[in-house]
Parts: sequence; C-alpha cells; structure tokens
Amino acid sequence: MAGKAMTSSDDDPAEHSEPPSRCDSAAGVDCADTPPQHVAAGVQFDTPAMTFVGDGARLDPGSSIGAGVQIRGDVRVGAGARIDCYSVIEDSSVGAGAHVGSFCTIRSGSELSDSAVVRDRCDLSGSSVASDAEIGPGALVEDSVVESGGKVGPFSRVRAGSRVGKDAYVGTHAEVKASEIGEGSKVGHFSFIGDAVLGANVNIGAGAVTANYDGTEVQQTVLGDDVSIGAGTMLIAPVRVGDGAKTGAGAVVTKDVAPGETVVGVPARSLAVGLKCGMATDA
Repeated sequence: MAGKAMTSSDDDPAEHSEPPSRCDSAAGVDCADTPPQHVAAGVQFDTPAMTFVGDGARLDPGSSIGAGVQIRGDVRVGAGARIDCYSVIEDSSVGAGAHVGSFCTIRSGSELSDSAVVRDRCDLSGSSVASDAEIGPGALVEDSVVESGGKVGPFSRVRAGSRVGKDAYVGTHAEVKASEIGEGSKVGHFSFIGDAVLGANVNIGAGAVTANYDGTEVQQTVLGDDVSIGAGTMLIAPVRVGDGAKTGAGAVVTKDVAPGETVVGVPARSLAVGLKCGMATDA
C-alpha cells in the first residue's frame, strides 16, 4: 500500500443545487380567497394570495399549503399532507400525511411517500423518501433513496445514487456518496462514506472516512454485517471488513479485516497478534 494516497474523493465539486426562481412567470394561479378550479375543495391555504399553484398540480382534500409556497409542473399532494411556508415543489409527489417544512425545495421527480417528513431548509432532487423516513433539517438528498424509517440528520448530504436502508441513520454533518447503508446501520456525524457497501447493523464512529480515491481511480469499501468502525478510522480502499469485525479509534486500515477480528493502530494490526506479542515479551 506504499505511496497510496489517503484521500477521499468528491469527484464532482462543481455540482450545486439551485431552487427554481421564486419570480418565475410560468403559467399558474396566484391563489385568491377561493382556490382555483383545478384544486380540489377542502385544500387549506395559509394566506392564499401569496401562494402559486400551477395548472399541472393535483392537491387532494385535507392537504395544507403554507404562505408563499410554489407548486409547479406535475405535482401531486396527498390528503392530509402539509407544506409549510415558502417551499417549492416541482414535478414531484408528496404522499398523504407527509410533511414538508419551510423553505424546502423538492424537485426533479422526487417522491415523498405517506407520512414522510422533510424538515426545514432541505433540498431534494430526483430522490425517493419512503414512509416514516425523516430528512433534515438543512439536508441535501440527490438522486438517492431513503427507505422506511431511515433518517438523514441535520446538514448532511446524501448523493449520487446512494441508498439509506430501512431504519438506518446518517448523522449530523455527514456525507454519503454512491453508497449503500444497510438496514439498521448508523453513520456517525462528520463522517464521509463514499463508494461503499455497508451491511446490516454497522456502526460508523464519528469522523470516520472511506478514502475512496487512490490517485488514479475510485475504489470500493465493503463492510459486512455487525461491523463496528471506531471514531476517526480511515479505511483505505479497496478494502473489505468481515462480519462482526471492529476497528479501534483512529485506526488506518490498509488491508482486509477478517470476520470477528479487531484491528488497531497505524497502520491497523490485529489486536490479538499484538496481545500475543506483548505476552511473549513479558515472558
């Protein structure tokens, strides 16, 4: 592994998310005291004169639309859904009972299932959020899937074809890129997980990094089920960590780790080997 760059890759730094303009003059309706004809009776508007609803929108009875909301393109808002003030919904669907907080942008064919929650100031593009999943506040989810019960914490980013599994969690200020987070797994805050596959019930400690770029190509990290990665661990891809294995805090893992093995240090070595060596020295 000599000479291998211990870096993580953000291979598209130029990508930036910009919401649709709030001054767009596309065809639509500035809602007056009476909702427009293409909006079902029973939709609740907060200050309707400030709200824009395009001709392609379908708002089910019982949905609630906050002041300053813009609904553009092919949009479906289910019964009992709530969209808070100054959010933009474009060419996307919001399921029954779902909640979109204030100042959010939901676009590019995103789908919020029933009872999904997107908290204030989130940006979703081309993504699917399953029932009872929760995003944000302040999170970005791009071209990814968050499964039932999954959570993406405040100010985190999930992008480029990632999947956050059932009941999995991405912590505060973390980033997940082109990765699979298995059922019940947790990614600690301030971590970067890129080009990785995590099994079920994996725990990633705070500040852990998958160093996925070797200076020439993007490489993959694979973690089995029930793996525990200590805080500040650096996994130098390509690398595999077997089921039930563990790394100590601050370990730099440059080689595959066997199932059930614990590795520590820089570079990481088997704890069992270290203990044996220590016992031999004492003798």
